[in-house]
Amino acid sequence: MNQTELLQAITAHRHYLDGKPGGKILNLKGAMLSGVDLSALSLQFARMSGVDLSQGRLARSLCDGADLGSANLAGADLTGASFVGADLRGVNLSRARLEGANLERANLRPGQQVYWVGGERRLRECPSDLSGAVLHRARLVEADLSQANLAGADLSQADCSRAVFAEADMTGSNLSAARFTHANLHSAILNNARVDGTNFDHADLRRATMLNIDLSKASCKNAQLADLVAKSAQEEMNRMVGSHLAWIATNGREGKRLELSGAALAGVDLSEADLSGAKLSGCDLTGADLRGAKLCLAQLDRARLRDCRLEGADLSGANLARADLAHAKLSGARLGAMPIRNADGGHTGRAWPSDLRGASLVAADLSDADLREARLDGADFTGADLARADFRGTDYVNAVMAGAKLKNTKLMDA
Repeated sequence: MNQTELLQAITAHRHYLDGKPGGKILNLKGAMLSGVDLSALSLQFARMSGVDLSQGRLARSLCDGADLGSANLAGADLTGASFVGADLRGVNLSRARLEGANLERANLRPGQQVYWVGGERRLRECPSDLSGAVLHRARLVEADLSQANLAGADLSQADCSRAVFAEADMTGSNLSAARFTHANLHSAILNNARVDGTNFDHADLRRATMLNIDLSKASCKNAQLADLVAKSAQEEMNRMVGSHLAWIATNGREGKRLELSGAALAGVDLSEADLSGAKLSGCDLTGADLRGAKLCLAQLDRARLRDCRLEGADLSGANLARADLAHAKLSGARLGAMPIRNADGGHTGRAWPSDLRGASLVAADLSDADLREARLDGADFTGADLARADFRGTDYVNAVMAGAKLKNTKLMDA
């Protein structure tokens, strides 16, 4: 769409809103408009799903009721814009400017992204990304940001009353003087967030992870705080890991196997820990430090490991099916098969492969990683660094490798 066509479409949309002849609803679905200025326009109810307006402008524009699902608005200037009741599922608003914007009742839940594997159409959930976004004094009343990424976002003085942040990642965000009265923050991650003067009155903070947060600086009148994972979380984790080590050393006679399926453990430090055989299915380990950890035969299926540090980790034989490893650092990690030994410790000649079927490794660093004989059907390596990685013995035909760095990657036996 050139500039003339865009102006004509916007004029027709204005006529549509005014009920004038020749009016036609604006359809910018999938349009490439990076850097374009659409400030101070009336775009209510426009169809803009999948539009690329990154680094563009929608400042002071009215987008109430518009469909912006899966739109790319990264770095865009949306200052003072209105998105009341808008569909923003799966939107990319990373580093966007939303000072004073109105997102009342906006839908920012995960959106569905279509991709193809071996000619087969597949869907995956894509959480909305507001990492690093500036939402100072924004209005988010009754907005739904379930599972959204708000890491490093500025929500100072924002009105988030009755909004839903269930399972949202708000690590390192600035929540100073923000209002979360009656908000749903169940299982949200607020590690290292600033809460000076924040109002959590009547909020649901059950199972929220709040490492390095001083709630004495916030108001929590009648807030639900049951099962709150507070400052002692790391100490409790260290205790459980110690018990797991005893379980490994005594073949289960002593200690206790680490079983934390579905737990919220974002940002936890487990570097060099031996978690072999641990049950961590569906765990949220976003941003966790697992450098040099032993996770042989561990169950990490459906786990959230985005931005996780796994350099040099041993994941031989681990189950990572449908795990989210986007942007994870796996340089030098071992993701190959785990040799099966008999009761005397001798080799049986058989091995248990690691399972990465359906896993997302988008933009992950897998340089020098060992993936020999791994199960990779449906794994997504889009934009990943696979330099010098070893894929020998794997069936990677149905894996997605668009834009992956393949310098000196070993894809087949010599």
